[in-house]
Amino acid sequence: MKKHTLASHIIRNVLIFCAGLFLVTFSIYYYFTRNTIRETTRENAIFLANNTVNRIEQVLGPAEKIPEIVAKMLESSFLTRDSLIPFLKSILSINKSIYASAVAFEPNYFPDKGLFYAPYVYRQGDSLRSAMLGDENYEYAFMDWYQIPKMTNAPYWSEPYFDEGGGNIIMTTYSVPFYTVREGRRTFSGIVTIDVSLEWLKEIMSSVKILETGYAFLISRNGVIITHPNKAYVMNQSIFTIAKENSQPGLREVGRQMIQGKSNFASADFKSKWHPGKLWINYKGLPSSHWSIGVIYPDKEMFASLRKINMILLLLIVAGLSLLSFITIKIINRLTAPLKHFAESARLIAAGNFNVQLPEIKTHDEMMELHNSFSYMQKELSEYIVSLKDTTTAKEKIESELRIAREIQMAMIPHIFPPFPDLPQIDVFAVLKSAKEVGGDLYDFFVIDGNKFCFAIGDVSGKGVPASLFMAVTRTLVRSISDKEASPSVIVSTLNKSLSMNNESSMFVTFFLGVLDLVTGEMSYSNAGHNPPVIIRKNGDVVMFEKSKFIPVGLFEDFEYGESSVQMESGDKIFLYTDGVSEAENAENKLFGDENLLEIIRRNANASPRDLIQKMEEGLAAHVKGYTQSDDITMMTILRNG
Repeated sequence: MKKHTLASHIIRNVLIFCAGLFLVTFSIYYYFTRNTIRETTRENAIFLANNTVNRIEQVLGPAEKIPEIVAKMLESSFLTRDSLIPFLKSILSINKSIYASAVAFEPNYFPDKGLFYAPYVYRQGDSLRSAMLGDENYEYAFMDWYQIPKMTNAPYWSEPYFDEGGGNIIMTTYSVPFYTVREGRRTFSGIVTIDVSLEWLKEIMSSVKILETGYAFLISRNGVIITHPNKAYVMNQSIFTIAKENSQPGLREVGRQMIQGKSNFASADFKSKWHPGKLWINYKGLPSSHWSIGVIYPDKEMFASLRKINMILLLLIVAGLSLLSFITIKIINRLTAPLKHFAESARLIAAGNFNVQLPEIKTHDEMMELHNSFSYMQKELSEYIVSLKDTTTAKEKIESELRIAREIQMAMIPHIFPPFPDLPQIDVFAVLKSAKEVGGDLYDFFVIDGNKFCFAIGDVSGKGVPASLFMAVTRTLVRSISDKEASPSVIVSTLNKSLSMNNESSMFVTFFLGVLDLVTGEMSYSNAGHNPPVIIRKNGDVVMFEKSKFIPVGLFEDFEYGESSVQMESGDKIFLYTDGVSEAENAENKLFGDENLLEIIRRNANASPRDLIQKMEEGLAAHVKGYTQSDDITMMTILRNG
């Protein structure tokens, strides 16, 4: 039968007192203060989100009506071809929020006007200018703002974009299809567009004040960051890439809910590197553009007043416990003499002797319980050490497998130079440096039909193991497709269809593929959203290709890609690279940039492919000055010897 001692009575009474005090404090905290603060914050968050959405819709809603009205006027033949430009100018003169507007007709709609006819009116300073869109360098019929509303037969807000060289601001385009009756049938005839500046969005979002450090942000229908206090995220990151890079599945789930237009207020299962601490989020979709707004509430600031109450309660508890401790210590000291034996045993256990013999206890009181506890601790520590060894071994195994994965990935791409000793017509050199153990950049080259040199370079969205797997699939598909096709546009289109199928992760690849005829020197190529290569002529002229008008592969299964060609004479070189080169950052967040890239190429125009890439690596090293590499770096140079 268990013996009840004076110490047990004292400890029991102290525990009852502490438990009662804790329950009272917890009841006040849980049932009153915390619930009240959370509900009040929730109501404020919903009101703030709704108010912000209404302010944005007050701008986007009326803007949508303009192209819709123009489309109706075109369908009813109220507007004639010659009256379009004056009419568009009158619209822009009235609506200051609209940067530009265009009416793009289907190709060959007006045979007497040529293949393309698209009157375009835009702002230039305080005046309005007009132009005709569409030529061999700008086939607007293949642009997403034209293709998507044409295929869906519905208006479409484009993804926000930076209008470089135009307004030099973030814009979005609203496209409305229109139809006319031709030969007795109602047929698709073209697209009416307006370009809307999003600068006002920054003002609206920056005006949203949440406590001390809370903030609001806006994402597009695909999750791209449109506005955010962290300017590095704007138009450079999506909510999904941020979630992937920081291993935050909670943020990914929030992103999915947001792009679906849902609303909710909940504790966010993620943390921001530049905003530490637990966060709460309220998000709501915009009905017109299908964008979504998120409002972040720092948990620490939400419950700041509650913490003050807790501090007061804590002080009271400490004062009471201090008084009780003073009284009980005097009594308990007389009852703890046997603990000296356990202290000696504890020192031996701490030294690593988990099998030490414990003192023998014959009484059935707290000392027996302590003896049993020590015995249990010995057993658990022994098992923990064994488990720790197994865990350490597993971790080392994972690290070893990552190293092996990198070796396998590097082995998949050509890495022996010169690669074709029996082909003196060309000289090739390339490098790939991953930012992590494995990466998503790729390059490849091989010979088709004996006299055609096929080469490619690409950059998979994201980093790490998923990107490396997507890179391996892309490289394998290119090799497989090129066995049957030699046209760059056909190869890229087929690759896009294969990658788009069942692409639930929404990954994509910016991709450039070229085919060089080793006999004639003609190089045909297709650029799917990749950085424009640089051609280096034998006489020292350096020319960067025009930016790609095609989207990356893996996004839309039915998207078709075109191709272009350029003549490479004997002694000409082509330099290809990924955005890890042009966007390499130093400690001041300054990008390497296209100008530095072109300057190094000009200074080394006559260098061999290997020397040119070595000089580019030296230039990058001088720019970053040891700053951590944030993206994969891939470069490839091809020299035609004739």
